[in-house]
Amino acid sequence: AVRAATRHSDIARLMGATQEGFGSSLFGLAVMEDMKDSSVNTLYVGIGALGLPEREYYLADSFASQRTAYQAYVAQMLGLIGWGNPTKAAADILAFETKIAEKHWKVAERRQFDKLYNPIKTAELSTYAPGFDWSAYLDAAKVGEVETIVMMENTALPGMAEVIGATDLDTLKAWQAFMIVDGASPYLSKS
Repeated sequence: AVRAATRHSDIARLMGATQEGFGSSLFGLAVMEDMKDSSVNTLYVGIGALGLPEREYYLADSFASQRTAYQAYVAQMLGLIGWGNPTKAAADILAFETKIAEKHWKVAERRQFDKLYNPIKTAELSTYAPGFDWSAYLDAAKVGEVETIVMMENTALPGMAEVIGATDLDTLKAWQAFMIVDGASPYLSKS
C-alpha cells in the first residue's frame, strides 16, 4: 500500500489507517474524557510520534550522536525491506522529521492543560491547517463523521501540515515504510 501511494492524500489515508495497524501518523488521535465536560468523551488531535523521543533530539547539539545512530538504523531497516537507496531515504527522513519537530511544542508547553483545549469543526481543519488531507486521514481512522474535534497543540498543526504538503512523495513513502517495519520488527525475525 505504501509503495502504491501516488498522492499526498494516499499518505494521509495511510496515516489514518495506522489507528488499527502498523505504521505511524504525524498527528495523534485519541478519544478521551472532555476537558470541559467530564460526562462526555471527545475526539482530540495533536502531535503524533516521530522516530526519536522528543523534539530536542532533533534540534539540540547534545543529541547529534543519537541522530547519527537513528539515521543509520533507518537506513538499515529500509535496506532490509529492499527499499531503493536506503541511505539517501534515511537522510531525507531525518531531515523531514527535523522539520516536523521544529513545529512541535516543547514538553513544558504540552503540560499547560489550559492551552490544550481548542475545539474546531472537523470540516474547518483543512482551512486551519492546509497542506494535509484531513478528510482522508479522519475517514481512514474511522472518525470522519465526527463533527467537532479538539486540537491539543493547535499552533503546531498548521506548520506540520505545511511541512507534509511541501515534502516530496518519495520521502513520505519511505517514512511510512520505515515506521511500519519499525513497529512490526518485534514480530519479525531476529535480523
